[in-house]
Amino acid sequence: MKQKLAVLLFTGIILSGCSTIAENSLESGKGSMELLTPTITAKDNELEIKTKGIDENKVTFIYVANKKVLEQKLKNGESYKLNIKDIEHAHRTDYKPKVQLFQTKDDNDDGEMVTFKQVRYTVKN
Repeated sequence: MKQKLAVLLFTGIILSGCSTIAENSLESGKGSMELLTPTITAKDNELEIKTKGIDENKVTFIYVANKKVLEQKLKNGESYKLNIKDIEHAHRTDYKPKVQLFQTKDDNDDGEMVTFKQVRYTVKN
C-alpha cells in the first residue's frame, strides 16, 4: 500500500512539473513580461504589465484571453495598463486566463514570430 502511494505521489509530482515545463517551453526570444496584477476580482477591468529586455524597436502585440488589447512599441521598465472590460473570457474563475506578448519579424501581427511571452493571472470572486 505504501509503495502504491509513493508511486502515485511521484507520478503527480512529475506530471505537475511537466505541465510547467511545457508552458514555459512555449516562450521564445529575449526578455520577459511581468504581470503587476497577478490577481484581480471579477469587477476589475484592468491588468498591468511591465517588460524587461524585449526589443523596444519592434511593435509589440498584447493579447488577453485571445483578444488583442495593445499594439505598439513598448519601453522596457515602464508599466502598461490593459483594458479588459469587454473581453468575454478575461474574468473566468475556472482557470487562469493568459496574457500573451509577441513580436514579429516584420511588425505585422500575422508575421513570423520572433518573441513570445505569456503569463497567467487569477480572478477571485
